[in-house]
Amino acid sequence: MINKITLASLMIFISLSLVGCNTPATVEPATLTPSNLPPTQTVPPSATSIPPTGTPTPEPPTPTAAPVNAIPHFPTGQEFTVTSIHMIDASVGWATGGLMNIGDHVLRTADGGATWSDLTPPEKAAPDGERKTATGYFQDAQTAWVVYSNISGITPTQSVVWHTQDGAKSWLFSQPLDVTGLSEFYNPSNLQFVNEQSGWLMVHVGVGMNHDYIVLYRSSDGGLTWERVADPYEDTSGIMACGKTGMLFTDANHGWLTGDCHGVAAGVLLFKTSDGGSTWERVSLPDPTSVPGLFGDMLAACGSYDPFFFSNDLGHLGVNCMNYTQDPPTYQYYLFTTQDGGSTWTSSTYPGEALYFVSEAAGWAVSKKIQRTSDGGLTWTAISDVSWSVQLDFIDEQTGWGVARAGDQVALVKTTNGGARWSELIPTVGQ
Repeated sequence: MINKITLASLMIFISLSLVGCNTPATVEPATLTPSNLPPTQTVPPSATSIPPTGTPTPEPPTPTAAPVNAIPHFPTGQEFTVTSIHMIDASVGWATGGLMNIGDHVLRTADGGATWSDLTPPEKAAPDGERKTATGYFQDAQTAWVVYSNISGITPTQSVVWHTQDGAKSWLFSQPLDVTGLSEFYNPSNLQFVNEQSGWLMVHVGVGMNHDYIVLYRSSDGGLTWERVADPYEDTSGIMACGKTGMLFTDANHGWLTGDCHGVAAGVLLFKTSDGGSTWERVSLPDPTSVPGLFGDMLAACGSYDPFFFSNDLGHLGVNCMNYTQDPPTYQYYLFTTQDGGSTWTSSTYPGEALYFVSEAAGWAVSKKIQRTSDGGLTWTAISDVSWSVQLDFIDEQTGWGVARAGDQVALVKTTNGGARWSELIPTVGQ
């Protein structure tokens, strides 16, 4: 199964920003310099010196020791807020988290989420008045990638992707990402690898006139170097239009990009690639079986969300529609399933709002109730009432965790009976 880690706050920001195109003032954060790197570590070359595709791969950098003014690790006993979680099994898992609901630390648990070790890479701490946030992809108990950004969205003068293959005993950093021409803001939302070598990073870099401008970076050497394979200056596929809600790759070549035009255009925004993200083609979903003509109606603002694929061919995604033909507008939710890589689709309704699938058959829908399906979304059963939204992460049909949010409150919760009952965990740094 392939999971995604998403940033809900980013998409809220983009949705609000689509009505205009204001450019924040540029403030240049500090860069990595010899004064804050260990003696054995060379300063990464500038972003413009990233070797082009096909050139020899440089030698990996030396594992890092903590530079001067690195993000300090939490002390033993520190309680903190988990902002995103990915469990590997019933005991071992990773999270990003921090204080004041800012996920700038990288942590790992070996006891199911009760206690955690702070394994934050030696990223330079933010200057006064700024905060950093981490976006991660956690492949197994030993392997992870993490990229940092400024919580303000200000484009950094230098950005690198951290990588560990030994459970964070040591971290390597990549050659700097190419940020040439990216001055409006810089907000990573999706980082994913499909194997030890092939990975992608999607960064939102500007909005305006119903466009959500992104840069898509691709690595074919395990995150050591990154190539800009899509950006606003060279896009010919149309992927810059409308807000992007998710990205998911199923192998080194095939991937999906979901989005929402919020009623500016009819239909559903959905793209797929078969060449690793270099080019994209628009996918036209058929109207839901129960509502013919829906996707041709300008008063039905529909978008695609929550892609879950279990092979190149088999996958689910959600379609959320706001129906403006009624006063007040109503929401409608549809589950689309393909078994042939998107050539054909079947549809059914689901209760809304967010979707999560742990397998082809078993999934959950979360709104004011948590509802569960065991037949791939054909039928749903309400199993619990909740007053929060949640990022779910299940390892099987019974055992799962969630980052629950209600207003400014965030809690880490766990279930051992498929979501019918939840208990709160208090994340604490252990010995």
